[in-house]
Amino acid sequence: MSDVTGWELCLLEAESEDALRAAYRAIYVAEYVQAEISDWAGRRVLFHRPTFDHAFSGATNYRTAAGVHDVCLSLPRAQRIRWIKKALSAEDVDVDVIGQTRMDSRNRPKRRRTVIVIENRYVVVLQLCEREGIDYEFVTAFQPNAAYLGEIRRNGALMEKRRTKKSPSLMATEAQPSSRALGEGTEP
Repeated sequence: MSDVTGWELCLLEAESEDALRAAYRAIYVAEYVQAEISDWAGRRVLFHRPTFDHAFSGATNYRTAAGVHDVCLSLPRAQRIRWIKKALSAEDVDVDVIGQTRMDSRNRPKRRRTVIVIENRYVVVLQLCEREGIDYEFVTAFQPNAAYLGEIRRNGALMEKRRTKKSPSLMATEAQPSSRALGEGTEP
């Protein structure tokens, strides 16, 4: 089974939800935590082992959950686990990068970079990393509904457009970084 982009879903079977979660966690650790991952421009992205618990869980009602996930394993998120690398490579897809500043749990501003794969409305959220040699840390990845995708776009600034599909209007703009650096300019 695949999406508009032709990206295959990672469909696993297990005897229990705990076993299924462990199987997806093993993929995450092997293919992301223990691997060296970079985006299309060579910017390094760090994947932490504990991030799996938030990135691949969900909320039964995301509108009222305020970021709290009560579903231990979100199958729609987990089945798209291998899409993260594809989104970061931006190979054969068009991507918009949105910069945002969000407050963390200690009320400190965190600068985020949201990669949106236009063809399948897939979002990968990264935050700036202060470790030398690492540009970003992975936060989460998911397929938002149209309303939430609109909110991401309204509350952030377009930082970069990467166009890999060859169309007359896009031929000269294969990758267009914005003149604003992440975190500069107007606050979302």
